[in-house]
Amino acid sequence: MSRGYALGRGGTVTRLTGAKARSDVILTISRAYGAAGLVVADGTAAVLGYDLLTDDLPKTVAQRLGTSPAEVTARASQPQSLSERILGGLGVGTPESISPVATPLPGDFDESMRREIERTIRERAVAGNIVILGRNAGSVLAGRGDLVRVFLTGARPWRIARLVDAFALSPAEAEADLERVDAARRAFAKERYKIVFGDARFYDLTLDVSRFGVPNAVDLIVAAVRAAERERP
Repeated sequence: MSRGYALGRGGTVTRLTGAKARSDVILTISRAYGAAGLVVADGTAAVLGYDLLTDDLPKTVAQRLGTSPAEVTARASQPQSLSERILGGLGVGTPESISPVATPLPGDFDESMRREIERTIRERAVAGNIVILGRNAGSVLAGRGDLVRVFLTGARPWRIARLVDAFALSPAEAEADLERVDAARRAFAKERYKIVFGDARFYDLTLDVSRFGVPNAVDLIVAAVRAAERERP
C-alpha cells in the first residue's frame, strides 16, 4: 500500500497516523445512470483531499460562452429524462440533473460548448489533485501519465431501485429513464471520442457499486489512486 494508507481485511483503506500521502493524480469517474456516481465521487474526493469538479463546470463554461449554466447542462446531457426534468423544475443542481433547455442558440453552439467543456477540464487538470465526475473526462484527458480512469456500474434492478427511491418514480418510469440516459451516454461517447462507454478497455478500474456498496467502492478507488501515485516517477 502507498504512503499514508493501509489496505485492511475486506479491502478497507485506513489512513496511517503521521504518514504523508502524495496527491498528484487526476481521477476521472464515469458512470452508468443510477450507479451512485455523485456519492462515490464526493466520498472519494473527501478521503483523498482532492477538489471535486461537478456542478461548477457548467457555470464556468456558461460565463465564457455568454449563456446560462442551464443551457450548457441541457445541451451537454441529452436526452432529458423524467427524473432530470423533476430536478430541473426544482432548481436542484447535480451531475445527474438537467435544467430545461433555454432559448435556442445558433447551430454551432453545441460544438463550441463541448469544446469549451473540454478546454475547462484540461485547465482544471493542470493543477492536479482533482476528481472529475462525468463529462467523458477520461477521454478528454487520455494519454496523461497522471490519470486514473474509473467506471461505475451496478446491477440493473439496483440502479432502477435507486432512481425509484431518489425521484419517487414508478419502476417503469425509472427503467425508461435508465434506458434513455445510458443510451445517450453510449452514443455520445462513441460519436465524439470513438470509445465504447463502460467497456473496461477504456478505463483503469471498473466497479460494480451494487456488489461492493458505496463505502467499499470509495475504498477501492482510493487504493487504486494511491497505487498509481506510488508508480509515478
